[in-house]
Amino acid sequence: MKCEKCNGKIVGGCCTKCGALQNGNKIMEVEVDKNEDLKLFNKDFDIINQNKNLFLIFIFGPLYFSYRGYFLLGTILGIVDYLFLYYMMNNVLDIVIFIFGPTFVFILYMLINRLFYVIFSNYICLLIDKYKVKKIKEKYSKNYKSVLKKHKHNKYYFILTLVVYFVLIGLFVIIRGIKNGLL
Repeated sequence: MKCEKCNGKIVGGCCTKCGALQNGNKIMEVEVDKNEDLKLFNKDFDIINQNKNLFLIFIFGPLYFSYRGYFLLGTILGIVDYLFLYYMMNNVLDIVIFIFGPTFVFILYMLINRLFYVIFSNYICLLIDKYKVKKIKEKYSKNYKSVLKKHKHNKYYFILTLVVYFVLIGLFVIIRGIKNGLL
């Protein structure tokens, strides 16, 4: 069968060349949202994608990842952040600390560190979410949308990260005090 408008082949009641239907109407292009799966997976996708949570990231810093549900990443970055600050304050910046004082160096470090997290945290969270959505699509190819809808970011990870973080910092301080003969 041939199309009346362009003389193209009609398959299933639709022209393969111009998109005209047998009744004379034309099929319009359908716009597909490429982030639909991420929106199903992460209820806060629009906030993260448009960086509307910058103050929250600035306050939490590395612990923001735990707040978003990435317990291991948030815990590791929090501990690395603390150890880097400790190392910097005790070994690297003796001259700078002597000139400006430890408070100035601490504030400067926190500003630079938090700006780094403000810039990159949402991007990293979206990359991790895209990877998780891809894995869910591979594992549940037929009903992956229902699995994505059921997913919830567990905010309890944030509390657990705080507990682990402060326990490890407490142990670090105790070990450091024993090593220096203070305890």
